[in-house]
Amino acid sequence: MSKYICIFCDERKHVSDAYAVRGKIGICPSCRASLADTSKALPFKGYRNISYVMSAFEYTGKLRDVILSFKFKNCWSYAPLLADIMQEYISSYGDISETFDCIVPVPLHSGRMRERGYNQSELIAEHVAKRNGIPMRPDLLVRNRATVKQSTLHGTSRALNVKDAFECGEPLDGANVLIFDDICTTGSTLRFCADALKRAGAEKICALTLAIHVQDKLPMFMY
Repeated sequence: MSKYICIFCDERKHVSDAYAVRGKIGICPSCRASLADTSKALPFKGYRNISYVMSAFEYTGKLRDVILSFKFKNCWSYAPLLADIMQEYISSYGDISETFDCIVPVPLHSGRMRERGYNQSELIAEHVAKRNGIPMRPDLLVRNRATVKQSTLHGTSRALNVKDAFECGEPLDGANVLIFDDICTTGSTLRFCADALKRAGAEKICALTLAIHVQDKLPMFMY
């Protein structure tokens, strides 16, 4: 019987028992059950120019380890599986292609792109876009200067690091835009991406992330 390696527990499993599988890697049901899901169809409060933030999971435990490997250890093949486990959460909001005109991944600076070889947010967003029938526009936002890795900074330093670091390459003329990033921590990156989109004429801007630091964000109904 065909087998796969679970990207969370690194154990070999039978394909017939997989929660999700893509070729030789997958996610086993027990690891999927261990993830800290957020409430479906209950977004988190947004930031300046962002109406609300949708995040499928809490950034903790096994998911945190997998995201770090995905970003920094060349595990780009994880992207479709991470998009797969987000889909039930995304579907709880209905057909997002009827709400948003496009999905825009947070860009990397060209230097960081050469160093890493791939943009982790763009890879996941590509699969989310395909599954939900929404155009993806990786060309729309540009990171106009190199910044320090946000993961190495704290508090207000994160905001200063990415302030005015993004530009939008074309007029948006009232478009409804969904920004995608892998993690929402303080929201600084999302906020300054949204500022650039708003300057270009976007009407409604929301954000979607794989994971969120819940200690920094509460659901909208809590405010």
